[in-house]
Amino acid sequence: MNRKSLDDLREEMRAVARGDRQPGALPAAPLLAALSREALDLLGVILRDRPTSVSELVALSGRAQPNVSRSLQSLAGHGLVRLVRQGREIRPQAMVSVLRVDLATGTYEVTPAPDAAA
Repeated sequence: MNRKSLDDLREEMRAVARGDRQPGALPAAPLLAALSREALDLLGVILRDRPTSVSELVALSGRAQPNVSRSLQSLAGHGLVRLVRQGREIRPQAMVSVLRVDLATGTYEVTPAPDAAA
């Protein structure tokens, strides 16, 4: 692992914010731990069917609501989905359509989903 000083990290963050350089890849281990078969299936349903609520996602996936909610919270914590409140409903929105893992370096990069605009 490459260690950097705090000043180096600040300058790197500023360069990314200015658009002078691309952000570095992220460590993959925590993300891979969250990507169970069920979580990947949910991401596929969200990308393919674009459910308008967690209830609809539950119906589409055939999983119990507490399990779906738990998986969504984990995926949201890793930035793969966003949970958008619309009145009393929560709409899951995919933020990523492609995930590339580099096993040699233990890092990953993502491609935003087409409709992942803020």
